[in-house]
Amino acid sequence: MRFDLHRELNPEQCHAASTIEGPVLIIAGAGSGKTRMLTFRIAHMLETGIDPSHILALTFTNKAAKEMAERIRSLTGMPLKNLLATTFHSFGMRILKQYIHHLGYRNNFTIYDGADRQDLLKQVILSQDLDVEDYDLFELGNLFSDIKTKRSVWNNGASERLKNIYAEYNKHMKAYNAVDFDDLIMMPLRLFEEYPEILEKLRGQYTHVMVDEFQDTSLAQYRMVHFLTEKSRNLCVVGDDDQSIYSWRGANYQNIVMFENDFPERKEIKLERNYRSTGNILEAANQLIVHNAQRKEKKLWTDSGNGSFIYMMHPQDEAIEAVEIARKIRDIHLHRDRKFGDFGVLVRTNHLIPTLENQFMVENIPCQISGGQSFFERKEVKDMVCYLKVLANPDDDISFLRIVNTPRRGIGRMTLEKMRQVSDSKHCSLFSAMSLLAFATDGNLKDAQAKTLQNLVEMVNRYRDRIFHAGNRKHQVLKALAGEIDYKGHLIDQHPDNEKAVQWKMKSIDMLCDMFGRWENDPDNYASSLYDYLNRITVAGRESEDSADDKVHLMTMHASKGLEFPFVFLAGVEDHIIPHARTIEEHPEALDEERRLFYVAITRAREELYISSCENRKRGRETGPSVPSRFLQEIPSQLFAPEEPDKEATKEDVSEMIRKMKARFARIDQSQQG
Repeated sequence: MRFDLHRELNPEQCHAASTIEGPVLIIAGAGSGKTRMLTFRIAHMLETGIDPSHILALTFTNKAAKEMAERIRSLTGMPLKNLLATTFHSFGMRILKQYIHHLGYRNNFTIYDGADRQDLLKQVILSQDLDVEDYDLFELGNLFSDIKTKRSVWNNGASERLKNIYAEYNKHMKAYNAVDFDDLIMMPLRLFEEYPEILEKLRGQYTHVMVDEFQDTSLAQYRMVHFLTEKSRNLCVVGDDDQSIYSWRGANYQNIVMFENDFPERKEIKLERNYRSTGNILEAANQLIVHNAQRKEKKLWTDSGNGSFIYMMHPQDEAIEAVEIARKIRDIHLHRDRKFGDFGVLVRTNHLIPTLENQFMVENIPCQISGGQSFFERKEVKDMVCYLKVLANPDDDISFLRIVNTPRRGIGRMTLEKMRQVSDSKHCSLFSAMSLLAFATDGNLKDAQAKTLQNLVEMVNRYRDRIFHAGNRKHQVLKALAGEIDYKGHLIDQHPDNEKAVQWKMKSIDMLCDMFGRWENDPDNYASSLYDYLNRITVAGRESEDSADDKVHLMTMHASKGLEFPFVFLAGVEDHIIPHARTIEEHPEALDEERRLFYVAITRAREELYISSCENRKRGRETGPSVPSRFLQEIPSQLFAPEEPDKEATKEDVSEMIRKMKARFARIDQSQQG
């Protein structure tokens, strides 16, 4: 395994890849080939004799971590099973699986996602004899997340009632042997502080740590890697402060400043050569972002030429905007033989999506909305996953409450209240309470009620035994369980006049079983348990269901981070949309983040960039004039194409279009016959 870094990488990339000892800050501009550089950097570390088990590469999505690991294996030709490329939350989960017992939890803990957390909050509020309707569970969850991660503290005006709900929430989590996503970061930090021997062991394990997308780390995540590398000093962070757009979920781009203070001996390397976009697109991005004062100075450049101008569109309103974007995409698709998958349509907020989506449907343009509902958030999938959670951990009250009447079994409110009373008096889970009630001889329940509970207890115990003895056929047990409870009949009851909905939802159950089967039959997972699978889908939570179909990508600017498209359309580039209305009157830093978001959107484009700003836009029931985004004034006018009036298509244009379509269809026929 020999690599000539000077031949494979540009000078700045080579410098970054070859600097493998001590702290390193790599400022990697958009499209600067940082993933390639990181791949060669890790390969170079292996070549110099660093044990793969001592390398830890952290990033923010499972997709990015998997891609990095695959690239390294492909480059080195080595399996590298001990090389850990993962996300912060998955790394936290790995630590807790080994050491959470020090905090009073069992190692087979359950991870609660956002929906589980809201269900538990509802349960806690009710247990305090409070009215759930008085609380916004989503906002309450966000507040508790901020408190737990120390992004906020209780202010002097905070009510004791809220503090009690927060305390009870955490007590319930521990009682259910469950953790939430914030715990996956905060609990390892607590272990590091309270059990220095654990920290020392991990420091010896991970001697070389790298963090990708460093500008997106939270303060707690930075503390995690700082703890690990404070002695070895071998911390390499890669990021771009110009692409920090997630402050609303805890990202702290000031971590770069903290890194500089904590590691004054660091080496700083800038990657400014862009391999993605044309010169004009990069110049627009450069001229925009210099208006942010607090940033690392850099200027993206390319040797691929200026490319085409940036195209401005000024439709009359949002309906005309959707028509013009759809027809421009179709025009490029037909006349220039480009795939629909080559197009990205980006908007600042979700509420702009439906008008565009509807017009694509009218124009028969296939589109895929990114950032929508996760596969694992579909109700039918969630139901079956909760059955798995109960089989894995019958003491998981949240999952038990979801399945107890799904499908309906006639277990009424009074019976559930009796379960709760037994649960409180015996200090046991609801499932244990149900078992006690079901087989009690004191006549607390009518015979029919007792029989219903006995059947459910027996079924859970029977399938729990089956699934733990099923080897790599656990997915078949899940499929059998779906049949035994007649989940299809449950769907028919819920959708009596919609056979397609029933079929669609049953297809989701089949897909879940198939995905579970593929996972447990993967050789890398032979030693894994049901707990491992449930934790994986809760942390990852986003099994890729994206097809390879040729579809236009319609998404928010936030969701576009890390993606690129030959053709990008930015819709609704108007004041009060981008920058968003709530930031215009706020602190300048809020406006700076909006500008960074627009910078990210611009730099998604490889070949051509189209920007649309409507003359009028509907707000509520009223339609009024719109003002072009102030950010457009920060882009030099000479980068925009001269505006030309629309011209009617000639007969020659139509003939040429038909000729190209026939030629394209002929190529498709040939490929299908071949």
